[in-house]
Amino acid sequence: MSKLPSLKSVQVFEAAARHLSFSLAAKELYVTQSAVSHQIKSLESHLGKSLFTRANNSVVLTQYGDIYFSVIRDSFSRIQTVTDHLMDNKEIKLRIVAQSSFAVSWLASRISSFKNEHPNIELTLSMATSAEHYEPSEYDISIGTWPTPENYKSQLIRQERWYPVLTTKLSGQINNQDPYSILALPLWSSENGQDWKLWMQEQKLDPSINLDIMHLSHTLLAGRAALDGLRVALSCDFIVSDDIERGDLIAVKELSYSPSWGNYYIHYHAGSHYINKIEKFITWLMKLCNK
Repeated sequence: MSKLPSLKSVQVFEAAARHLSFSLAAKELYVTQSAVSHQIKSLESHLGKSLFTRANNSVVLTQYGDIYFSVIRDSFSRIQTVTDHLMDNKEIKLRIVAQSSFAVSWLASRISSFKNEHPNIELTLSMATSAEHYEPSEYDISIGTWPTPENYKSQLIRQERWYPVLTTKLSGQINNQDPYSILALPLWSSENGQDWKLWMQEQKLDPSINLDIMHLSHTLLAGRAALDGLRVALSCDFIVSDDIERGDLIAVKELSYSPSWGNYYIHYHAGSHYINKIEKFITWLMKLCNK
């Protein structure tokens, strides 16, 4: 039997390959970055193969590194799974953070159905208002319109359309085929007016029109504010679908548009120890969102 490498060096390699960062691996393992580098060099010497390519303060896996990581990752995951089983570990939970608009208006009221389908997977759900307000490494999955975190993978949930929403109190004052009839009403904006400017560009309207706009700090607030029946907001299914289904709001989907910032993504670390649980959650979410 050939001599196996040091388990310590394999552990360090797994963390470095998962993060694609020696510094993040060092942080996770509570060692110095130089110690990580030393262990990687020791493992490469043992294998006689380069596992990482180093350039411009970053690292990427070589072909050999990618092959080795795929096996090590699977082995670590299986070890973790059987360890949790033997220890009957009830503390392992899939940690999810979602953008406030998505978490409050859509996900929170539906997440119990995931638990019904997967009773053995525990979940915790948090929310964040923006990408600056959460640390990706603290979560297994993040969901939002924000950019892909470094060294993470992203999956588009669906192509989202945004449209004017208003109550029946105002609906009699508009023509669903005439976008100018929308602009004749008072408006809510959650993007300092940029949402309505982009909507106007999509509808090919005169940009010099004077608009009566009140500003809010969040898309979630715009959807709530539209319920007062005094102004029109721009929103999407993930935020107001339940209000529309109840009849509290009316959607003018004939005049919808797709802003570049308006699509929700699932972000996850493919090298997670709990990738099997992550994939089950993603499958459940995608199925529910794309019925």
